Amino acid sequence: MYSFPIDYIEPVFRPPSEAKSLILPVTNGCSWNQCTFCEMYTQPQKKFRARKPEDIRADIEKAAAAFGDVRRVFLADGDAMVLPTRRLLEIIADLKRAFPGLERVSSYCLPRNLAKKSVEELAQLREAGLKILYVGMESGDDEILRRVNKGETWESTRSALVKIREAGLVSSVMVLNGLGGEALSWQHAINTAALCNETQPDYLS
Repeated sequence: MYSFPIDYIEPVFRPPSEAKSLILPVTNGCSWNQCTFCEMYTQPQKKFRARKPEDIRADIEKAAAAFGDVRRVFLADGDAMVLPTRRLLEIIADLKRAFPGLERVSSYCLPRNLAKKSVEELAQLREAGLKILYVGMESGDDEILRRVNKGETWESTRSALVKIREAGLVSSVMVLNGLGGEALSWQHAINTAALCNETQPDYLS
């Protein structure tokens, strides 16, 4: 009977564009996990924690033995960028040793956690192999962000996306149409458009 080399704590999520990527969990759950609209990581088994380096390394080795060379890797769960830059560099180095043909590494990203990383650190990660960060903007309206307990503001998201661009990384931004309901639909649309125009993400969905 076939056994997948990585023992995931389900459910596991990834962006649609990562369908052909190896999903490597480096954390479990989401470091914020308080957004009222999101149930991705609310199950008890998805309580946030960083995985042990030796467990991540073992998963990489098992995946290399099972799949051979891998071109793309997505670092799960909800926000791998919460990890210290040093740890992320170690993980990417382990991946490149195991998969010599590795072309890109990607991750979800909370703006609040990029506030703790400099442009220079992000550039280091890009040079190591990180290519794409998926950012949940959701809305560019501060009132809506407060109501859904996003833990972010127009400015925190703007600052994160500017850092990503300055570091030479690719940004893929997610917006939730209708998040303001009928009452706040106008300000949701106008302020989200303003934030997107200000930051010019590479991809928008």
